[in-house]
Amino acid sequence: MSDFREAQRQAHPTKTNTLLLGVMCVLILILIMQVWLLTAALNESLDGHNAVKWPAFWVSLLLFGSGAALVRYLPGPIRLPARQLEREAFPQAALAWRTLGISSTSLALAFAVWFMWSAIPLRLKEAGFTFSRQQLFWLTATPVLLGSLLRIPYGLIVSTFGSRRSYAIVTILLLLPCLATGFAVKNPGTPYWVLLACAALTGIAGANFATSMGVINLWFPKQAQGTALGINGLGNFGVTIAQFTIPLVIGFSLLGGSTGSSNAPVPSVHIENAAFVWMPFIVICSAAIWFGTKDYAVKPKTFASQLVAGKRLHTWVLSFLYFLTFGCFVAMGASLPLIIREVFAAAPGGAPKPLLFAPWAAAVATVMRPIGGWLADKFGAGRITSISIGTMAVGGFSLTGFLQPEQFTGFFVVILIICAAAGLGNGSVFKILPLVLTKEAGAAIGIVSCVGALGGFVPPLLLGWTMDHLGGPAWAYTGMALFALLCLAVNGWFYHRRTSPTHC
Repeated sequence: MSDFREAQRQAHPTKTNTLLLGVMCVLILILIMQVWLLTAALNESLDGHNAVKWPAFWVSLLLFGSGAALVRYLPGPIRLPARQLEREAFPQAALAWRTLGISSTSLALAFAVWFMWSAIPLRLKEAGFTFSRQQLFWLTATPVLLGSLLRIPYGLIVSTFGSRRSYAIVTILLLLPCLATGFAVKNPGTPYWVLLACAALTGIAGANFATSMGVINLWFPKQAQGTALGINGLGNFGVTIAQFTIPLVIGFSLLGGSTGSSNAPVPSVHIENAAFVWMPFIVICSAAIWFGTKDYAVKPKTFASQLVAGKRLHTWVLSFLYFLTFGCFVAMGASLPLIIREVFAAAPGGAPKPLLFAPWAAAVATVMRPIGGWLADKFGAGRITSISIGTMAVGGFSLTGFLQPEQFTGFFVVILIICAAAGLGNGSVFKILPLVLTKEAGAAIGIVSCVGALGGFVPPLLLGWTMDHLGGPAWAYTGMALFALLCLAVNGWFYHRRTSPTHC
């Protein structure tokens, strides 16, 4: 704080506090005006009147920029010096970085397995299956559910059984959903409930995230945890790998013909390859973890001692924020192919190919995750998280203006911006976690990542419901944007506000 501001604060505390209240009221007024303007524009667009759409968008963007600029001039009492982070020793740097490389690669494989059900439903019809649109959305959303719930125990096992053993075991278990899914989709007569069960079992691959992040959190000191956890998050590339790889491998048989009768026609696609292709890599990654890493030297903790993290306020505050940032990433990866196919089927020049465009959204979010961690280390996690969530809010409102068949380019550009912001937030939120929950970081990672993954379960179902009952996804995107504004306020209060005890 400058000498002038300090003197002003001491001489006129009442005047300064009054000014603070006035600025906050103006910010709230700007926010209300922005929400009202965008909601009014959305109502006009839904009625077929688009004249007000773009003026409303640009005015809303101007309001958002004005509010962000005004924050800079808040009075002195909330502009206290940032806390200095003590640097910790890093004696096993070489082993830590090797562990990080193996972990991020194995996590990419786990995400590829987890998201194979985002690509499989698109080709089920060609393989002889007949399901409704809502049933297909359930198949894409179900893996997220089990993957979310299992993240809590998967986060606890690292401190109980050791980093190497825990991660090797959960990686080799990925063979189960690959085998189950592969044999289930080979036969077009497989009942829907069996496919749904296979999709649910695939969720164990998503739970690997909690184990992987818990391992990396142990090996790196606090001053490098944001960067390291962000780099480990590059494992999210598995979503892109799955969506690029599956269309290439389903054109030929890896394990012979169909399980049907000899008189049955040969299927035009071999969807079982979408599951079987990952099996040799699962074995390789499990071996790399077992022989290439070590258990971190720490006293084992019981499950009961770690569950105290569930009583911490910040565990649930961070879960709330991660529900938005990671949930957006998961939802885009799982549901975007179906959204592209359903909304833009009548696009001029032909419908866009979902599996050509959808992987780029996940790729952008993945690339931005380590950048978000690095920026959080350098400029403060609370600030970077605010930038991330604010961008997601504006982007969510903007999507409602790009839902006509001829507007796919604008829609896809906004999707990429939202995913980039979500990736930035994923990295910065995980920088906050070990700072405010130092003693229970491992268990907190499990809970936070569990709730975050659940954030990817809700949007696909919400999108499917609004498309079936309201004729399009506009209201679903509006709801997501409003939720982002709420998250922006929560992050601002706990982690961006300089007088907060947990400012970071």
